[in-house]
Amino acid sequence: MKIELLKKRKLEIGLSLFIGMSVFWGCNNDLTPINQSKTFPPDLNAPSVFESFSPDSGGIGTQLIIRGKNFGSDPNYVKVTVNNKEAAIVGMDDEVIYAIVPARADIGYVRLFIGKDDNIEEYASETKFRYQFKRNVMTMVGQHGMNGREDGSYANSKLQRTWFLLTDKDGTVFFVDEGRGQTQNGALRRARNGEVETLVQCSSGPFQSPTCLAFSPDQDTLYISQYSYTDEENTKTDFNIIYVTREGGFVDVRGLCRAKKVGTTGLAVHPKTGEVFFCNKGTGYIYRYDGPEYEDFTPLFRINNAMEIETRMTFNSEGTILYVAVCNRHCIYQVPYDASTRTFGVPVLFVGAWDESGYVNGTGATVRLNKPEQMAFDEDGNMFVPERNNHIIRKITPAGSATLYAGRPEQSGFGDGLPEEAKFNQPECVTVYPDNSIYVADRDNHVIRRVTVE
Repeated sequence: MKIELLKKRKLEIGLSLFIGMSVFWGCNNDLTPINQSKTFPPDLNAPSVFESFSPDSGGIGTQLIIRGKNFGSDPNYVKVTVNNKEAAIVGMDDEVIYAIVPARADIGYVRLFIGKDDNIEEYASETKFRYQFKRNVMTMVGQHGMNGREDGSYANSKLQRTWFLLTDKDGTVFFVDEGRGQTQNGALRRARNGEVETLVQCSSGPFQSPTCLAFSPDQDTLYISQYSYTDEENTKTDFNIIYVTREGGFVDVRGLCRAKKVGTTGLAVHPKTGEVFFCNKGTGYIYRYDGPEYEDFTPLFRINNAMEIETRMTFNSEGTILYVAVCNRHCIYQVPYDASTRTFGVPVLFVGAWDESGYVNGTGATVRLNKPEQMAFDEDGNMFVPERNNHIIRKITPAGSATLYAGRPEQSGFGDGLPEEAKFNQPECVTVYPDNSIYVADRDNHVIRRVTVE
């Protein structure tokens, strides 16, 4: 008995050191697979026992110890979840399981699944695990209040009223500096590996008035929407959508869609089919670019039959719903889409109220927004929305329940720190980074901020 206890204690110490080192080196949950010389399954003819788990709270990377009986030692027969999110198993024997708490697990029961195929038994804890989130807002790129265009390190670079940003699967952030016309006051830029690089600047070519960015499904093509041909802004291009490619280093600007005198403020690419959709600010219509000719595009529908509306758009990850933020009318609509028939359903109000601005949390039509701009989704389907005139980031669940995510409502300014204490100045766009943090184009502070709620 003493020898067994000693072996068990050594296993606990070894795993604690291993996991501690993993957390120290960046909380990487892609841990080394279990390497045990001899493993055995649980006795599937007898019940297992889930006695306890500890600790009862912790954050990402926390080691969870589950005690009981008849677990076996083969992880292929065992699954652990925390609030229905799977936890990585890093070690086990017949009476103890060591697992890593998954990111953003929130508050919920620990569940244990023992068995295989159709012979699986489920066991649940009597108490809930309480996830401790990391919460912080920090400036990632640019210098507060320093308007300009200087490449270099994140801390030393200068941005010019960052209008839009988008991240790829590798963690590179592409962003647009605001600019209208041919005098190089607008640009497509890139932030990666601690450095900022300007890729394309406004000129007499087709890149003159960038507004939005959207990737093709394989992320090899980056589409750029822009205002087309407005004399008063010195914009002399008929192309309202252009594109650059990964193969061309994202500097090989080419025209895609030529819609003359169209103010395109919204751009969306279907995540499965790659279809390109854009808006016309003047007529209010949402169009599909059909190609292959530059002028092959089709008007599809309008939101609330309205004209002169500024919109931002994005699909959900499945491509079954197009979300349209009607910025200057302070609301967000959802429009069902059937990719097999290439048809949209009737636009339905998601959150907010037409022409009613303000700051009110709630659900659906009870919510009040003030100039919602370009939104983005996390892996759980939650929408994050920057509100330009409320100077905040709002979180909206798939059911349409809105809460404050970061910023001080109706208070512009600048300040890092806890999300509820941080200040923004007319945030224009958000993107979800691969680590699930939210990057914010903090337009009038001339910086890119990162919001971490983990």
